[in-house]
Amino acid sequence: MKNIYKFLILTLVASGTMFYSCETIELEKLANPIDLTSADPDLLLNRIQIDFKNSIAELNFEGGTLGRVNVMGTRNYFARYGSGTVSTTWNNLYADILPDVTAIELAHSADNDLSFHLGAAKAMQATLMMNLVDYLGDIVFSQANNPGEFPSPALDDDAAVYDAALALLDEAKAYMTGASAGTATDMFFGGSSDKWIKYINTMKMRADLTVGNYPAVINATNVMSSNADDMEFRYGTQELGPDTRHPDYNSDYRSDGSSIYHSNWLMSIMAGTYGDFNPNTGRPEPDPRRRFYWYRQSYGTPGNYALINIGGTVYIWNEAPDGETLQCSLQTVPSHLEFTPDEDIWCSVQMSYWGRSHGNDEGTPPDSFLKTASGVYPAGGSFDDNPDVPVGTASGANYDDNFVTLGGGGGGAGIEPIMLASFVDFYRAEAYLHENDPVNAATYLEAAITKSIAKVQSFGSLDGAADGAALANAMDPARISSFIASTMAAFNAAPMTSALDGFGWPVVKDKMDILGEQLAIAQFGAGNDMFNFVRRTGHPRTYARSLEGAPGLFPRSVLYPGDEVSSNPSIDQKTDLSTQVFWDQGVTNPAN
Repeated sequence: MKNIYKFLILTLVASGTMFYSCETIELEKLANPIDLTSADPDLLLNRIQIDFKNSIAELNFEGGTLGRVNVMGTRNYFARYGSGTVSTTWNNLYADILPDVTAIELAHSADNDLSFHLGAAKAMQATLMMNLVDYLGDIVFSQANNPGEFPSPALDDDAAVYDAALALLDEAKAYMTGASAGTATDMFFGGSSDKWIKYINTMKMRADLTVGNYPAVINATNVMSSNADDMEFRYGTQELGPDTRHPDYNSDYRSDGSSIYHSNWLMSIMAGTYGDFNPNTGRPEPDPRRRFYWYRQSYGTPGNYALINIGGTVYIWNEAPDGETLQCSLQTVPSHLEFTPDEDIWCSVQMSYWGRSHGNDEGTPPDSFLKTASGVYPAGGSFDDNPDVPVGTASGANYDDNFVTLGGGGGGAGIEPIMLASFVDFYRAEAYLHENDPVNAATYLEAAITKSIAKVQSFGSLDGAADGAALANAMDPARISSFIASTMAAFNAAPMTSALDGFGWPVVKDKMDILGEQLAIAQFGAGNDMFNFVRRTGHPRTYARSLEGAPGLFPRSVLYPGDEVSSNPSIDQKTDLSTQVFWDQGVTNPAN
């Protein structure tokens, strides 16, 4: 990244002052400098929406990685969560969004009503401000984008920035009330001011949850309540000029195979003991979303078990270790994981799921047509119609060379989840647990799981090549009802709190452990909420441990963007990851 300055200059007729922004930004942002006095508000709103989507995508990835929804491919937290962690979000907010919002405000008048533009823009600005506080703590705000008076803007107190963001949400709501989109392109809600208002109310609800105002979460009204209210960015299927496909699809559906490693922990808790085979026998049932999340390319993962049908009899098949494709399958269990649940999944997962564990920093072996790839949700890839019990012989089985292909599945027409109605139900469930009301917590947990499954399974139709019978089986209402019932039975039977064993694992899962696992599952493809959740609750305590016995301090916050620190003497870089955000009470998770 280059250290350069972007100057957007205009004369404010009303005040006679000069406004311009001076920020460290990427070189390519100078390709089309915008004159704020003549910029088209529709185009400005378009750029704000794209920057917002890209920022949320960054936060989803980083939060999901800290929450074990994604794989952390580094053994040390400080090495992983350095000065580039939220640089995209920082640059987008300060270099583009803040000056663009100001430009729209300047163009707004009685004769040029831009209320819809301002409502949407301020809602997105406030969202990113709160998220940057969540990840960084103190950030620049009151002195931002005013280099004439503040050439080196200072950091504001993080709690004060949160308050400012909440005030912006109130402004956004006022602008949106009764507003018409007019000529604006609304990439998220199709021009519905009512849905924007629900989103704004939901973000205020999320802020209340974050700071511990649980009664306000419970009593929040006019928030997102159905999947029709979901805020998401829809990707396309165009490959070139420009590429509009989901980024995970681009990474996994290539002529040279897949490249993403998915979370062993998440796949293991969703696969069930034996997948769809004989599921209702007291064993953990498979999650109805697993075939939509991932696409298995290989029968069997080295060092773990799968099932096989030989002559009409189903056997457990133990796949032999293979050091060429899965190096860890020839290694012994790390000593700190012995005699723990991670002993079975630290390297490989049952039922042909092939990923990596938290902290695996190995290189890339020849496994691009073997490891589990992104599925139809949310990446727009392939639905996994491969059988859990393939027919084979004593020498093994295969999936009939069902590898990922360029253009396969849904062609990349997935989504970037930003805020989903299922998340809102999780917020209420958590708030009720904090308020010692497990009955209402159960009601909202069940609603959250139900909405999540319905959302995910609606993507099955994207894959026109999927086996119809397999898709129907995955969406069988009886299977879904059985899974939800068993999950809720476990939640209702779980204690409110439970002790840890000598290895730091819960002796029995408590209610927050189960809620946390289900939140992580529903956050697949998103993930941003997981970083706040684990710091707020210290759950789920069933998280996979890092492969490194001493990975360093789990981040309470991350480092400031390096380019900003090097160009702004008012910002001192942190020396570690221990700085707590104002709402963080220091609750720890034994897995970290």
